[in-house]
Amino acid sequence: MVQALQLKPLELYVDPVAKPVDARLGALMSYWRGKRQGTAALPTRGDIRPGELISHLPSLIMLDVEETAEKTPDFSVRLSGTALDDLFGGNYMGRRLEEILPAKRAWLARAALGLVVEHRRPMRFFGRLEFPSEPGSKIMIEALALPLSRPDGQVHMILGEIVQLRAAAIASFPELCRPAAD
Repeated sequence: MVQALQLKPLELYVDPVAKPVDARLGALMSYWRGKRQGTAALPTRGDIRPGELISHLPSLIMLDVEETAEKTPDFSVRLSGTALDDLFGGNYMGRRLEEILPAKRAWLARAALGLVVEHRRPMRFFGRLEFPSEPGSKIMIEALALPLSRPDGQVHMILGEIVQLRAAAIASFPELCRPAAD
């Protein structure tokens, strides 16, 4: 069994197995898999139809993958759903991670999302995070990051969904059942 890895000092975990607990994320994963053409191929942005994802739209995010001189790619927000805008305290469309998050958090997010690009496979994240819309309190979330490729096979976008954990699901996350770190 593969253990989730903590992105210290954050209370955020990366699960390379990418088996979502939340049914909403499981449905998005099934949708993404259904759009693949063959076992090695990834869906393209053109394969994703917003009309087929109506119930997911408020919590969806799409990130553009931008090449950099560094080893880790950069990411900018192409679109985010209204529930995410509320959670993050604003609409960040067109902004890079460094413009949204403090430097260390942006670096960790870039590194984790860079693995999705490099390995061309989904990744699940979960954790206890503080969001601008809830200063001083932490929200427990689960998220899924799904790579999308161009026709040439290069990953150029990430389709993601971020959901707040439901109380009934928290027991499925032993890492989060421990008291929150200060």
